[in-house]
Amino acid sequence: MRKFFVCFLMFVLFLSTAGVAWAQEWPEKEVEIIIPWEAGGATDVLYRAVAKYFPKYANGKQLIIKNVPGGGSAIGYGEGAKARPDGYTLVAAVNPVITRALMGPAPYHPIESFDPVCLLVNNPCYILVNSKLKKWNSLSELVEYVRENPGVVTVGNSGAGGGNHLVALCFESAFDLKFIHVPFDGGGPSVNALLGGHIDTVVASSPEGFPNVEAGELEMLAVFAEERLGKFPQFPTAQEQGYDFTAFMWRGVVVPKGVDPEIVEQIAEVFKAVLEDPDFQKDAENLGQNALYLGPEEFGKHLASEFERYQEIITKYGLGEFYK
Repeated sequence: MRKFFVCFLMFVLFLSTAGVAWAQEWPEKEVEIIIPWEAGGATDVLYRAVAKYFPKYANGKQLIIKNVPGGGSAIGYGEGAKARPDGYTLVAAVNPVITRALMGPAPYHPIESFDPVCLLVNNPCYILVNSKLKKWNSLSELVEYVRENPGVVTVGNSGAGGGNHLVALCFESAFDLKFIHVPFDGGGPSVNALLGGHIDTVVASSPEGFPNVEAGELEMLAVFAEERLGKFPQFPTAQEQGYDFTAFMWRGVVVPKGVDPEIVEQIAEVFKAVLEDPDFQKDAENLGQNALYLGPEEFGKHLASEFERYQEIITKYGLGEFYK
């Protein structure tokens, strides 16, 4: 009997330690994260920086970037929503995960199709102009020109229904303006179009266009934040120029609905560790990324709040296909 009892205890101990070992094994293979835009945009740049440090905190496994552009991010988010919920397909959650679905039909629901993992950054938006071709030296000059010439000035964005598009629409509505909105499959292509003189301006978020600003090819006509960007203190905010308007692009991680909550917590902890890495923090600062970590529960509340806020804005201004 005693021998049986000892064996039973050893068996229980084995199971418990095996369970702990299993819980610590994620990830056992490479992890993929879907970026719903082409390479070169702000979201792509951020997650490539994260991927650099990911293996250090993820059992040496790589974070593989998969760019799935098209449909103003709808194609990528649709693919992410249908992925196997095993913790090995992650999705870059940015404002457009909500705004795109509110602006028109999409193959996913921003809340019901995903489980929240974590928030990583909260970055201010800004208006870029071509330094060689620019027609305006201040936000006031742009606003006055657009009022006198409605439907003439083109504004590029990273996709119809995306966060930057909605920011431009809200700015347009707030100050009674009329732009021509030109969508691209990501922030990178929109910046390239501006460099080529194909459009007049671009609404972007850090670090989109940073290398070109540093090279003197592009300038920020206005920063949509309470303070100037630390990396580019020479460019004023919209508020400084008499326009009370702020807008930010947040970026985080979600997974397809149904991933084991324990795995979700582990994923969040890995990203938190990356954010706290001193070397990553230096890279983030150089990229103009404002780190802001929220865990699964808090990020879930943030997503729900943003859904309500954007729905109210889109409804108020009759934007998109649902609220005209």
